[in-house]
Amino acid sequence: MNQSPHNPPKLKEFPSGKLGSRIVHDIDSNPFPIIYVDLTHRCNYNCNYCYNPVRTFPDMSLDYFREVCLRLPERVAFRFMGGEPTLHPQFFEFITTANEHRHMVSFVSNGAMFADYAFAQALKETGVPVIATISMNGGTNNAWYRFIDNGDVAEEKIQALKNLNDAGIGRIAITAIIVRGLNEGVVPELMELAAGYQGVRYVHYRSVGKVGRYVDTEPYSLEEMKQLVDGYIPPDENFERRIRFDGLDTTPGNRCSGCMGCFEYKHNQKIEICLIDFAKPDTFTCWKRGKLIEETFQVETFFENMVQFSSYLENRYPEYNLKLEAGSF
Repeated sequence: MNQSPHNPPKLKEFPSGKLGSRIVHDIDSNPFPIIYVDLTHRCNYNCNYCYNPVRTFPDMSLDYFREVCLRLPERVAFRFMGGEPTLHPQFFEFITTANEHRHMVSFVSNGAMFADYAFAQALKETGVPVIATISMNGGTNNAWYRFIDNGDVAEEKIQALKNLNDAGIGRIAITAIIVRGLNEGVVPELMELAAGYQGVRYVHYRSVGKVGRYVDTEPYSLEEMKQLVDGYIPPDENFERRIRFDGLDTTPGNRCSGCMGCFEYKHNQKIEICLIDFAKPDTFTCWKRGKLIEETFQVETFFENMVQFSSYLENRYPEYNLKLEAGSF
């Protein structure tokens, strides 16, 4: 690996390769088209479903990220996460830095910062064509948000969505965790919201991943999620659905490459739907999604990193009570 002028101290407690991950690459030979990046571990929510609930790790250095951008062999799509990525004091600079090096940018946010229109306008003023993803696990229903996000945040979420749309962010995604027996009704709610805002282009539904802090319920499988979504959303009579990735098709050579974890298709001329199964061990070999390992110049498969890091947190920080009982809510 080439010597880098930026050489921060590694996190001694979980350097890459000691979590038990099987697939690790140097950033110089990164094979993943999408790379997830935890900008910060801080958060302004305290969700009952959070894969990364320990808040004491340091923020990512912009200098380090700039070096990552320089060393990547091919253009990638960064997906900024956390914690809550918008809490990083240089959030917008991470976006412009990635864009300056010709990488694409999306992020996943709880939306709290975007409830202030000025913050949504500042994103627009970067001039970077981002995909802005807002988690909306309860749609417009505070009872669902109380169970999943641990707060009455429906109004804040809707305001964030409105502000992003009004600021002219042209590619907005809204996403929800589907918890069995709780919020299946969020499926049509998100589709209704998508139809009401011009900027919403993507709707994502995902199963419960048994990682980090979660309520112990049986996750939906990918097949079950597809049946659920199709049951709520009938085919568009004027549009033949275009499948992009079919995690239910085992035919050799399909674009999923066999990990069987996601299903993506166009519902109509505007909306693209993505289903992701976070519960399947097969996703550990996903060719599509990588995770940047903080303070190293390495990437791992995203799903396996989530599981291994969650195991590390559960053993290292038992006081965080990562696994919650559904009966307590």
